Amino acid sequence: MTAREGRDKVVQLVQDSAQQLDVTGWWARGTAYAAPCEGDPDNASQYQYAYWAPEGDDHRADAKKMAAYWESLGMTVFMTGEDTDWPVVYGSGGPVLRASFNTSAVERSYRIGAIAPCSPGLYVEFNREDSAARDRGEVLPGDDVMVPESEIGEKFDEHRRLAEEADRKKNQ
Repeated sequence: MTAREGRDKVVQLVQDSAQQLDVTGWWARGTAYAAPCEGDPDNASQYQYAYWAPEGDDHRADAKKMAAYWESLGMTVFMTGEDTDWPVVYGSGGPVLRASFNTSAVERSYRIGAIAPCSPGLYVEFNREDSAARDRGEVLPGDDVMVPESEIGEKFDEHRRLAEEADRKKNQ
């Protein structure tokens, strides 16, 4: 798998995973980016990508849905905290190296992230090429839902506000 194929697979997995849940408002905190490969940082790279959204109404059910979906893709899945209100699902294999679904991310958010297998090439070069493509006006996989860094605090404030409203409705 080339690095760009890996990028496309992590973006696709994250986007498809988000569609398995009855949660709206998914967004990316940055672009899909190349990072040094954990096993060979001087010669190989691996793309990473993540989505964020306001938390759903039933964290346990959402974690179970995510685990079942990833298992259907041939991923090896395990869950931590399944007996709590805030489970986390981890998957490996299938279309990506590994992925995670966190039901208790910052400011009462959900987070889905994935990392591609290592591919030959230097991450700085891939990131430089991706930036040049964006400068030419190209929209790369995953760019369409990216929130500018200056607006991220507002997004998390919105997540917290939505969660607090849901709490008030439950307690009425």
